[in-house]
Amino acid sequence: MKKLLLIPALALLSFQAALADWVVVQKVVTDGAESTMTLKAKGDKSRMDIGDKMSLMLDTASGDTSMFMHEQKMMMKISPESLKAMMAMAAQSLGGEPAAKPVATDKTEKVGENECTIYTWSGKIGNGKFWVAKDFPDAKALNELQDKMMKAIGNPMASIVPQNSDFPGMVVKSEMEVMGKKSVSELVSAKQEPVTDDTFKAPEGYQEMKMPALPGK
Repeated sequence: MKKLLLIPALALLSFQAALADWVVVQKVVTDGAESTMTLKAKGDKSRMDIGDKMSLMLDTASGDTSMFMHEQKMMMKISPESLKAMMAMAAQSLGGEPAAKPVATDKTEKVGENECTIYTWSGKIGNGKFWVAKDFPDAKALNELQDKMMKAIGNPMASIVPQNSDFPGMVVKSEMEVMGKKSVSELVSAKQEPVTDDTFKAPEGYQEMKMPALPGK
């Protein structure tokens, strides 16, 4: 009887974690250039700031995405249909094959305060190494949140490299080389904390730039 009661309780906790406001900060180094990526999520809305140069906002209820380039004070709105077409074109140009799954090794290593199992991945377009903290709090909800954001903004790699939800825990560090580009990502923090509605307001004074037409459209 206790086990039967535990199942809906765990499902409720998972649901509450998914609905929580989240702020996730990562340090990313790509070909020697360092930046900070900050993901903020509240309900159906998410925002990703890439340093102070670019922001991406997503409304999962409508599927609409907006990109803001701060130095140029330009913005671009991207419809769900355009994103779907972009993803299909990218997958086709890169071979159209689904990503190979990451493989667990027997090696462990500590990253910050997290005890991690090391995973490796090798695919058609590159390879990678991942440090996974299996007991990281709310890892499943966080992984799903990050994967949803990356797919929704049309990241062409979203279907051909491992995703966060491919791992049985939180990826707190990764080293990847994809199509000749090397990148290292490390989790700085992941917290449930209030995110205000103002976070998702478009900045004022930005000129809208129309999205270029896709071939065949």
